[in-house]
Amino acid sequence: MKRLSTLIIFFLLAGQLFADGDFASVKEVASKLMDSKSIIIDARSEKEYKAVHIRNAVNIPITELSEKEPIDGILKSKEAIAKIFGDKGVSPDKNIYVYCTKGNNAGRMYWVLKMMGAENVKLLDGNMDAWKAGRKPVTKNPTMVKKAKFPVQMDTKTMLSIDDVKAKMGSAVLVDARADAYFAGTDPKSKGHIKGAISIPSEAMRDEAGLLKSADDLKKIFESKGVTKDKEVMLYCQSSTRAGLLFTILTSVLEYPNVKVYDGAYNEWVAKGNSVVK
Repeated sequence: MKRLSTLIIFFLLAGQLFADGDFASVKEVASKLMDSKSIIIDARSEKEYKAVHIRNAVNIPITELSEKEPIDGILKSKEAIAKIFGDKGVSPDKNIYVYCTKGNNAGRMYWVLKMMGAENVKLLDGNMDAWKAGRKPVTKNPTMVKKAKFPVQMDTKTMLSIDDVKAKMGSAVLVDARADAYFAGTDPKSKGHIKGAISIPSEAMRDEAGLLKSADDLKKIFESKGVTKDKEVMLYCQSSTRAGLLFTILTSVLEYPNVKVYDGAYNEWVAKGNSVVK
C-alpha cells in the first residue's frame, strides 16, 4: 500500500512537469532533435548561441525581426521576416520549438510565427536552464540547414497600431508586461507607463525554477487585475518582446479569445510625443 501511494505521488508530481498550452517539456523537445518535420529556434543573441545552444537548434535572434530606426523594436516587413525564417530552414508546415533565456524572446517569436501562418509552434518551458538541468545535448557548433520556402504572408489581426490603442482605450484593457521599475518610471530607460495600463510583469509568469506557473495560478494573476476572458486585451512592453510571452500564455494556456499586441509599444508611444504617467 505504501509503495502504491509513493507511485501515485510520483506520477502526480511528474504530471506537473508537463507544460500547458503551447509550452513543451524538455522531454518533448528532446524527442524532436532528429525529427525532419521539426525545427528548434534559439531566439537569443548570436553571442549567447555561439557560447552554447541546444544541439541542432538554429539561431534567429529576436532583434533580427525588428527595425532599429526610426523606432527601435517595430517589426520588419513580412517579406524581410519570411526571408529570415526561410534562410534558417524554417517553414510553416514544420513543428517549431522556440526557446531563449527567460521566455520573453521566444514569446515574441511565437507571436510573429503565428501571424506568418505557422500553426504548430511551441515554447520550451524553462528554456535553456531547464534543458541543461535535464542534461540534454548542447553544443557550440552552429547548425547547418537547408534553406526553406516561407510564404510571404502576415495576418495582423492580433497586431495593434498606436491609433488602434488610442481608439480602444475606453473599451479594452491595456496590460504593461514590463518589470515594476519600468512601469513606475524609476528605471533610466522608462519615464513611466501609458495612462490606464495595468502592470503584469512577465516575470510573474514563472516560478522559482523558471518554469511556467500552473494554469490556475496564471488565471488568478490575470483575473486579480481585472484581465478577464470577456474583455479585449491589449499587450505592450518596451518593444513588445515581453508582451509576446503574455500573448502566448493568454491565447494558448488560458484560451482568451481576444488578445492583441501593440507592436510599437512604449518606444513608439513616447517617440511620437505621447505622455506617460508614473
